Amino acid sequence: MSHRSGHSLALVVVFCLFVTAFCKFPTLDHLKPKASDKSQSRAVVELLKRLLGNRSTEFIVSVNRSLSNDSLDVCELRSTRNNKIYAKGSSGVAVATGIYNYLKYFCNCHVSWSGDQLDVPRPLPRVTGVLRIKTQHRFRYYQNVCTFSYSSVWWDWPRWEREIDWMALNGINLPLAFTGQEALWQEVYKALGLNQSEIEEFFSGPAFLAWNRMGNLFKFGGPLPQSWHVNQLFLQFKILERMRSFGMIPVLPAFSGNIPAGILRLFPEANVTRLGPWAHFNCSYSCSYVLDPRDPLFLQIGSLYLSQVVKQFGTDHIYNTDTFNEMTPPLL
Repeated sequence: MSHRSGHSLALVVVFCLFVTAFCKFPTLDHLKPKASDKSQSRAVVELLKRLLGNRSTEFIVSVNRSLSNDSLDVCELRSTRNNKIYAKGSSGVAVATGIYNYLKYFCNCHVSWSGDQLDVPRPLPRVTGVLRIKTQHRFRYYQNVCTFSYSSVWWDWPRWEREIDWMALNGINLPLAFTGQEALWQEVYKALGLNQSEIEEFFSGPAFLAWNRMGNLFKFGGPLPQSWHVNQLFLQFKILERMRSFGMIPVLPAFSGNIPAGILRLFPEANVTRLGPWAHFNCSYSCSYVLDPRDPLFLQIGSLYLSQVVKQFGTDHIYNTDTFNEMTPPLL
């Protein structure tokens, strides 16, 4: 294991990921919804049924991506002769957001994490002319890596379904999607030659997974049972399907260099640094191992993992990795 002076490892990791992405895709034109316009329209119709019940039939939904000529989401709303609201937008998110704007500012309704006020007036208030709503930003990112242990690690599908509906209503089109990644890491570590006990010694319990993923700690609160891996994996499948159905671009996990101690048994010559303790944990649970991004093993592990991610989750070409949270990075 070695320590070297220079720029922080964190900056090198970010730079490597950026260069890799930019060399393959020098523009952002490849970042676009996977779902068809028809599928996105259907997703909004189903959202409105969950939200408004029978009143949902008073809204007519249409998604047509050609409505936007500059990659910025837009929605147009107007009243019909039979007192319905016709909403046409460039994506499912755009239409959902447009309708929610109408519900808020014409109907005094509100949808929140804690409860809803959906006493929709009868008849629906009319829109004069065409109400055009256009976003100022192409990408609207949502969530952070810590919240996946603070809150969403405990969510079942109904709670996730509600959250994704809330995202669509509020214009989110670039949501973090970190659920189920340990199931994939388990397969990568097995393929590399780690035994089951070495893998279980690495993963923390659910409430601490964010800090396990960021390299703050390992093992604490674990191990994770196989039933956890299976349930989280299938939950992620449903999360991704629903996000993409609205035209969202899920942000998937990548490799930061944070590794189990068992890697040192298999690759004793790897350029690995052991970090210091975190938050008064001793080195039985803290002092994680971080692989130098210039070591060929970094590319090997990262490639294996991203292959698993693409195989199981597909890809929308945006990834997130986070390390050195509340810690001092080693110097190269």
